[in-house]
Amino acid sequence: MNITIKNEYATVICQTPGAELLSYQTASGKEYLWQKDPAYWAKTSPVLFPYIGAVPQPVTIHGQAYDIPRHGFVKDADFKVAEQAENYVILSTGTTEFTSSVYPYDFVFTVTFRLDGPRLYAVYGVTNKGTDEMPFLVGGHPAFFCPMEEGEHFTEYLLRFEDPDVEDLHLQYPLFDHDAILYENLTHRTVKLIHQCTEKGIQFDFPDYPTVAFWTPIRKDAPFLCIEPWCGGTMDQVPDTNLLEKKYVQYLSAGEARDYTFSFQPC
Repeated sequence: MNITIKNEYATVICQTPGAELLSYQTASGKEYLWQKDPAYWAKTSPVLFPYIGAVPQPVTIHGQAYDIPRHGFVKDADFKVAEQAENYVILSTGTTEFTSSVYPYDFVFTVTFRLDGPRLYAVYGVTNKGTDEMPFLVGGHPAFFCPMEEGEHFTEYLLRFEDPDVEDLHLQYPLFDHDAILYENLTHRTVKLIHQCTEKGIQFDFPDYPTVAFWTPIRKDAPFLCIEPWCGGTMDQVPDTNLLEKKYVQYLSAGEARDYTFSFQPC
């Protein structure tokens, strides 16, 4: 089921399968989110939980092996609408027979999309419903058109960081020949994806995530870039599937809940 939220600045569409964000259009009708095309990538914004990254072998938790899928299973879960108003929606899922077979914890996972002016907030809420401490990784994977205007090219765009010692990253497809590019522990967790001449694009904020990855499919010259805020293992850790040894692994005590927020708006 598709769900629409809106205000005077923008209209946003998401779906209950996977709580995936599908569209962000300004009041003038300009679309910023990549629209699924299997020739490049058949997703728009999958949700990553309780694992991030490839799984060359079963994921190990406290010495026990589990067949957690790549990027976890929430992206494929069925969500229900827990609450909805004109400018926001809260979607919820939790433990099932399948999740228990690949992840031995009882949880509730919510996704909130909320418009505040032109800015869209995406809040991932994790609750430990069990009696044991719960480890997990969590992150987002939204894809944005790049280029964003007719007649422009991917290579005319750059990533600009607020940290004064972090240089602009001018986009070139070969940069992604070895998969995603990841930045860790930025002081200012804000990045802009903008055209090098007009400086128009989007501003993306990820206050609750220690890392951010950038990805476009390898050797496809795809017209989009993913901006991925992560609490999760980094690229150099891909062969290691021991969840407890992953960088930035998160833990919740029994009954504890925590929110993870990112947001974006045109700039």
